[in-house]
Amino acid sequence: MNLFMHYTFDAWMTRTNPSCPFARYADDAVVQCRTREQAEEVMRSIASRLTECGLTMHPEKSKVVYCKDGNRTASYPHVSFTFLGFTFRPRKAIDRQKRAFTNFLPGVSPDALKRMRKEVRGWRIYRQTPGTLVELAKQYNPKIRGWWNYFGAFYRSAMHKLLQYIDQKLVQWATRKYKTLSRNKKRSARWLRRMKKTTPRMFFHWSVLGNQVG
Repeated sequence: MNLFMHYTFDAWMTRTNPSCPFARYADDAVVQCRTREQAEEVMRSIASRLTECGLTMHPEKSKVVYCKDGNRTASYPHVSFTFLGFTFRPRKAIDRQKRAFTNFLPGVSPDALKRMRKEVRGWRIYRQTPGTLVELAKQYNPKIRGWWNYFGAFYRSAMHKLLQYIDQKLVQWATRKYKTLSRNKKRSARWLRRMKKTTPRMFFHWSVLGNQVG
């Protein structure tokens, strides 16, 4: 598949549209153009090329996107796209003078967050009361670290809700494990904050969230 797409798309794009940088992974691609007119023309030519090669452009995913930011302020119907698990869209940023502005940046996509949240829910941490907190950390740190190393490469704050969700599951675990917490979530949350303060490196994501819980 990759070799076929190399000749069908990559080599063809390099030959016919040398002024348009592009990135492709499997059958998903992003092409950068300077104007809307150029983008629409390139999109038509890509559709024609795919048809010649027995392929069809996806009617819903394929679109012209305006990379809106603080300097590009026009109104267009599409100002975001998703590629390789990241959603590129206008986001708040801070410049070197600590001033806020709008930049067009990638961040973990809603679909990727949904998949990771579903996986965390499937861990059923609250049921693992025979184990210790250290054992839970050893079990799940590799997965949490992997997610962070990939999706945390850009706009890290977009990952914080997922990390907070993991802590919420740890709070549920504590309320079931320790009788002194008596299934009290507020007391369990305070207990988890104390653990984060005394052992800040036990869970990989604790160094990211600090002492915040939930």
